[in-house]
Amino acid sequence: MSKGRGSRGGRRRGDETGMRRAGLGRDQEKYGEVLFSTTYDVDVEIVRSAAALYGSPRMRGIAVGMVALGIVGLWLYLAVGIHHIVLLIASLILMASGYVAARNWNNVQAWALMGSNLGASGDDVRRHVVVTPAEVIVEGPGAETCRYELARMRRVRHDADGCLASFGRGEVAYFPASKAGAGRLHALEQFLEEQGGQ
Repeated sequence: MSKGRGSRGGRRRGDETGMRRAGLGRDQEKYGEVLFSTTYDVDVEIVRSAAALYGSPRMRGIAVGMVALGIVGLWLYLAVGIHHIVLLIASLILMASGYVAARNWNNVQAWALMGSNLGASGDDVRRHVVVTPAEVIVEGPGAETCRYELARMRRVRHDADGCLASFGRGEVAYFPASKAGAGRLHALEQFLEEQGGQ
């Protein structure tokens, strides 16, 4: 019985490799030399993984700073005796919003990611991402195709779950680790970092 399972798994891997080669052939016809390509559906897991890489790491520090600033304002109101209702309200708003943002940082990042091209999917969640020596192409949602020159890339972030390349406000390309081998993904990360992503 174990022979049958192993051969089915081997056939499945062979089918996936064949599909990958066919997709690579189509990509080469459309875009020329292809260094990397992957296709995936945007789901909750993909959004959670990509959100962890999206946004500036300094922004969470700003949320914590808002809490500290609110505490200072509250201290000024209570201890020093500066009794302006505007100071009290502003301090409370700063503290509350900073605390909520810092405490729910993953949700804040996921919400911000939904405003990017990765989140603008509606019902069509399929994405196909192609990397050539000069650009990154994101196909989807629907018939939409976005082309980003590597020279415009602002930063690349990666972790064990994937790699996110940012090209500007709301323009990202995500490469999930679940759809690429560890070696392929590591080579892509190195290539993108060499192209100027920091």
